[in-house]
Amino acid sequence: MKRRQAIRDMALVAGGILTLPAWARAWSPATLPDRTFFTLTTYRDLLSTVIGAILPESEIPGAVSLGVPAFVELMLADCYPKEDSDNVQTGLRFAESVAQRRHQKAFAELPLAEQQGILTEFEKGDDKPLKDFYGLVKNLTLQGYTTSEYVQTTFLEYEMAPGFYRCVPVKQ
Repeated sequence: MKRRQAIRDMALVAGGILTLPAWARAWSPATLPDRTFFTLTTYRDLLSTVIGAILPESEIPGAVSLGVPAFVELMLADCYPKEDSDNVQTGLRFAESVAQRRHQKAFAELPLAEQQGILTEFEKGDDKPLKDFYGLVKNLTLQGYTTSEYVQTTFLEYEMAPGFYRCVPVKQ
């Protein structure tokens, strides 16, 4: 191994260790920057409805209650290329048009089972852009939900460094 490469690798490891506490903390809606991806509230509301269909409310809070739509918007704005973001907008428009065509109602006005049925068709269908749209939104929803402050503090026992320190008596 070359010395420069070893020094670079050590610097990367040290930087990773120093930044670990910053990214390991759970997020909450209050900690997200006040930036939105969608300029139209129609898309924002439709995205919230789709996210609510992926992880609906039950005896525990659903994704919408925990602020996951804001997390998904932030991720789309900051972490994904424009093609993926545009595909999400196209997928939202298509979900709305399918609901209008089949049920003569807006997607948000449909019962949860019908919303989930439309989304399942996207997931299992042959249309790659629709599959990609649903896969991305679903993955971001699950990521946002499982890393939310509520889930991290209520359901998961987070250990910064897993493992235990045990004292064992040693004979001389």
